[in-house]
Amino acid sequence: MIENSLTVRGETVEKAIAKGLRELNIQEKDAEIRVISEGKKGLFGFGKQDAIVEIQVKDNLSYKELTEVLIQEEKEEQQEIQSPQPTTAPVEPSEEVVVEEPLSHDVTNEVEISTPTEQTVATPSAPESAVKETNETKETDSTGLPLDKSSELVASYIDRVIKEYGAKSETTFDINGNQVTFNIETDKSGLVIGKHGKIINSLQILSQTLLQNYCHHRVSVLLNVGDYRDRRANVLEQIASRTAKEVLSTRQTVILDPLPAYERKQIHAHLAEYDRIKTHSEGKEPNRYLVVEYVDKTQ
Repeated sequence: MIENSLTVRGETVEKAIAKGLRELNIQEKDAEIRVISEGKKGLFGFGKQDAIVEIQVKDNLSYKELTEVLIQEEKEEQQEIQSPQPTTAPVEPSEEVVVEEPLSHDVTNEVEISTPTEQTVATPSAPESAVKETNETKETDSTGLPLDKSSELVASYIDRVIKEYGAKSETTFDINGNQVTFNIETDKSGLVIGKHGKIINSLQILSQTLLQNYCHHRVSVLLNVGDYRDRRANVLEQIASRTAKEVLSTRQTVILDPLPAYERKQIHAHLAEYDRIKTHSEGKEPNRYLVVEYVDKTQ
């Protein structure tokens, strides 16, 4: 498998970067580096938190080469979905963590779809024809198109993007209130999903933007391939359950790996059922992550 990106922890940002470059076997000039958290030194060993950085190999691959890479990862992606591994990154139990006031808000304020500040290696970009078509729609129809017609256009767009990645697909959609679910049928589901869901999540963000440009109404978009979202929801529930047990038993803060906004929202909802647990999000998209804390009600 070709590794394109890595999330690394270290005592300092510099040490985390150096560690990540070694593991990816690249030089700094060949990497795109994002600092997720600069960490905290703590006081006399208390409240110390590691720095967190994401290192990504600069993308020089063509569509054809990228498709070949993703095909190689398809089998592994399917195995990961069927046998999920925990993604929690707990703080050492021996340390007492001092957590600052939340930078964000509770679950009711978490947005459904977030727009990335940068594209990842596996992020599909909108074809020029789709951008031109969207601009023309804005100019000729100030009230927008009906939601069903807009959804048809977006479904066609999804199939065109997937075709660019070397796969065939047939996309249908269901409208339920203000949510539109696009169901993608394809014989290369692993390729469309991408490693850790990168392609389908990126395509979902593009589809969300395009649909709102067409219909001019606030709608929520969900892309699904087979039963991927159902299986992913089960994975997120397991992550939430394991995290809750760990926080309640150790009374220590747990930091989860970066997740898309709607997946963070699902974990928020699961953990909201626990009286002694509170959660909030930190960091910037697309590297925003959940912080899960123990609440001592005796104080």
